[in-house]
Amino acid sequence: STQSTGILRKPMNRTVRGVLVLIGAVLIHITFGVLYCYGNFSTYIASYLRARTSYSDIRFTNTQWILTLTVCGQGTTMVVGGLLERRIGTRFTILIGCAIHTLAAAISYFAIASFYGLIVTYGVLFGFGIGIAYSPAMTLAMKWLPTYKGVVAGSVVAGFGLGAMVFNPIITTFINPDNISPTYAPYPDEPSEKYYKDPENKAILDRVPYCFLVMAGFFIVLQTLGNILIKPLPSEYQDAYEDPEDEEDQFTSLQRDSSDSVGLVQEDECSESTPLQLLKHRDFWILWFTFLCNNQGICYCSTYWKSFGQGFISDDLFLAGVGSAGSIANALSRIIWGGIGDKIGFKVAMCTLQAIFACLYIVMFYATSKWGYAFFVFCLFFCVGGSFSLLPAATIRRFGCANSTANYGLVFTSAVLGSLLNLLILNVTVNAGVSQQHIQWIVAAFLILGLINSAFFKFKGLPCRDRRESNDYRYSSVPYAD
Repeated sequence: STQSTGILRKPMNRTVRGVLVLIGAVLIHITFGVLYCYGNFSTYIASYLRARTSYSDIRFTNTQWILTLTVCGQGTTMVVGGLLERRIGTRFTILIGCAIHTLAAAISYFAIASFYGLIVTYGVLFGFGIGIAYSPAMTLAMKWLPTYKGVVAGSVVAGFGLGAMVFNPIITTFINPDNISPTYAPYPDEPSEKYYKDPENKAILDRVPYCFLVMAGFFIVLQTLGNILIKPLPSEYQDAYEDPEDEEDQFTSLQRDSSDSVGLVQEDECSESTPLQLLKHRDFWILWFTFLCNNQGICYCSTYWKSFGQGFISDDLFLAGVGSAGSIANALSRIIWGGIGDKIGFKVAMCTLQAIFACLYIVMFYATSKWGYAFFVFCLFFCVGGSFSLLPAATIRRFGCANSTANYGLVFTSAVLGSLLNLLILNVTVNAGVSQQHIQWIVAAFLILGLINSAFFKFKGLPCRDRRESNDYRYSSVPYAD
C-alpha cells in the first residue's frame, strides 16, 4: 500500500516540479525578449549618441548595427550552448548565458560613450548570452513535462515574444516619464526621422545610460527567480523521457544512404540527415533562402516601427503601447501560425504568411492615423512570429529528429546573413535619399521573392513516426530558436 501510494505521488510531484521549471524558463526567456524593444529604445540611443558623443551625425540606419549584431551573436552561439550543456550541464549553461546577457546590459552604461563600444556590449555580447541559454532552458522544461512538449515549448517561446510587452513600458516610463516626443528633424528629405537634442531634452538624454542599469536590475531579478525554479531532470526520470523507439540505430540505414548520395537530394520522404548532408538537399536551400527573404521584413519591422510612427504621432507613451501590443501579436502568432502549418502544410502556410507580410509593407505608408498605424504594426509583428514557427517545423519534418537542433542552426544562419543584408540595403537607400515608402516596397519585393521560392518546396510527407506520437515536441510547429 505504501509502495503504491509512492508510485501514485511520483507523477504528481514531477508535474508540479515541471510546471515550476516551465515558469523559470519563461521568466528567463522574457528577459531575452528585450531584443524586440530595440525599435523603441533606438530612438533614445541614437539621440544620445548624436548629442553626447562625437558621433553627431549618426542616424537610425547606423544604430541598426546593434540589433543586427545581436542577431548574429545569438545565431553563432546556439551551437555553443548545446556543446556547453553536454560538458557542464543544463543549469550551469543557462547561468553562463544569463550572466553574459545581464553583464552586457550593465556595462553598456559605460560603453554608450562610444558607438563601437555599444555595438560590442549591447550587440555582440548581448546576443552571445541569448544564444547560449536559449535552447537549454526550453528543452529542460520539455523534459520535465514530456506529455505536454508542444504546449511547453510554445509557452517558453511566447515568453520570448512577450519580452517587449514587459520592457517597452519600463524603458519609456523611465527615460521619458513626461511623454515628450522628439522634434529635431535634421534631414529635410526625411521629416519623419526625429531625434531628441540638448538642451531642450536634457533630462531625457541624461537618463539613457542609466536605463541599461535599470534593465540589468530587472534581468537579475527575473533570471535569478528563473534559475532558482530550474532543476535538472533526475536520473530516475531520464528513461521516461527517452523514447525507446527513437534510438539512432533505427535510422542507421537512412543515414548511410544519405551519406552515400551526391548532388542535391530531392526525395519526397522524411530522412535523418546530418548537418553536412543537409547541404546537399535542395529543400534545405529553399528553407534557407525563404528565411533570408523573410528576415528583411522582420528586421525592418523590429527596428523602424517606432521611428516611422514618430513622423505623424506625437505621443511617445502611445507608441510604447503599440510596441507592447506588437509583442503580444509576436507571441501569439508563433502558436497560431504553427497550428496553421500543422493543418495545411508548410508550403501553403508560408506562402500565405509572405503574401500578407508583403501586402502590409506595400500599403503601410498610407496608414497616417494613430489607430491605423497601430493596426499595421500589430499585423506586421503577427507575421514576424510566423517564420519562427513554420521554418523549424519544416526543418524537423523534412530532415529528421536526430540532428534537429544543429540542422535548424544551419537554417538560422540565413537570419545572420539576412540581418547584414538588411542593414546594407537600408544604409545604401537612406544615404541615396530613397523615401521610407520606397524602402518598404523594397522589403515587400524580397517577401514576394521569398514567396516564389517557398512555392518550390516539394516535401509533403508526414513527420517521421508522426502517426505514432503526434504530440512529440520534435515534430511540433513550435520553434527551437528565435
